[in-house]
Amino acid sequence: MLAAVSSSITDMLRHTGADEAAQRGQVQLVSVTAIREAVGDRWARHQPLVEDFVTRAFARNASEDDLIVRVNDTDFLLIQPSRTPMGALSRSSVLLRETLTFFLGAAEAENINISVVDRIGDDGLEATRVTGDQLEAAAAERTADLAQSRDGSAPWERFGVARPPRKMIAVKRPGQGDIQTMFYLDPVWHVAREAVVSFVVRTVAVQHLAGGEVEPVEVGSLTSGAAAELTIQRLIFLGELLGDEDRPGPSIVIHAPVSMNALSYSGTRTAVLGELRRLVKGDRRDRLIIELNHVPEGVPESRLSEVIAQVRSYARGVLVRAPSLATDVSVWSRCGAVGVIHETQSQGSPSPEKATLAALPGAVERARHAGLSAGLYGVQSGSVALAAWSAGFSHLSGDHITGRLGSDPVAQRFTVMDLYRK
Repeated sequence: MLAAVSSSITDMLRHTGADEAAQRGQVQLVSVTAIREAVGDRWARHQPLVEDFVTRAFARNASEDDLIVRVNDTDFLLIQPSRTPMGALSRSSVLLRETLTFFLGAAEAENINISVVDRIGDDGLEATRVTGDQLEAAAAERTADLAQSRDGSAPWERFGVARPPRKMIAVKRPGQGDIQTMFYLDPVWHVAREAVVSFVVRTVAVQHLAGGEVEPVEVGSLTSGAAAELTIQRLIFLGELLGDEDRPGPSIVIHAPVSMNALSYSGTRTAVLGELRRLVKGDRRDRLIIELNHVPEGVPESRLSEVIAQVRSYARGVLVRAPSLATDVSVWSRCGAVGVIHETQSQGSPSPEKATLAALPGAVERARHAGLSAGLYGVQSGSVALAAWSAGFSHLSGDHITGRLGSDPVAQRFTVMDLYRK
């Protein structure tokens, strides 16, 4: 198949190295012709919406070398040199299916129109239409997740340990007392799939006072140096969990909190990004979700965009932890975030449950209006779990979720009503 493109697009593609990526099988042509045919005369009104959806969906998981180019009103060229040929095809398939499902309600097999670009020439793009067998092979290339398992075991057992992993470390604070820190994993429950799909690394920090007393430390109040050291130690802990590449069964997906304080100064930023580079290898990028925390209320869009751009290439997506349930997140998707995480507590102190329940619908509405997913952490009771489900949160985590799973082998699939009754 030969697809015609303008000479200006061809020149631009060659300038960006897309012809070399095509020779490696990392360039796909994705068509949304099925949507144009379905909407008929309304296509002129729908086309900008479809283009916006496709480009936003592509940007959510794009590395700095990836590129999307619209070649006509229905076809998009996806250049993904950071991925294997099969990984690039898998991602192109997921993007097209998401687009078709959003606009048509389903992704029918006959509407999956993807071609692999073999050559970028003066006469156009030489491409080969992808077959159903190739799409199945690409689907098999995707990282398996915990939700696919129904063997009845506790979720952490599916990556080879009998109990939730924990680690204790000491973080040095020059001129102040050292803090003792514990990292542990909390399951993240996907509401629609009714299953645990990932884990978040949680942190508890304390300092020892004179007389043997112990006092909690608010992690968000640490200096940039201490925040960087804590972030690096957390990434080392995460690397230990991801270290067994040959482990059978589903791959673990982990949310890694990264402090915005640690990325605000060149010295600490260099150290954190260096640890991220060491961590991400092989398929680890697809198994890592970065959670940007300690984001101040009212942070400028330009500043948040800059920080997210620094870490986005190391993970499958970046979530941003909101300072409170009332935070304005309207510009966060434009900054490169794919979702917002809320806590049922603010500034280290639990909010009254009645106030939390009242704030949940507004938090979800603001996230949806910005095109972001919304997760809620710190779920401590069945009433909060039910209210979060009713409000529309996509992911939940907290002691009430973990308590439902237990430490013994139990089924990890359950419904929101199971949480409410517990």
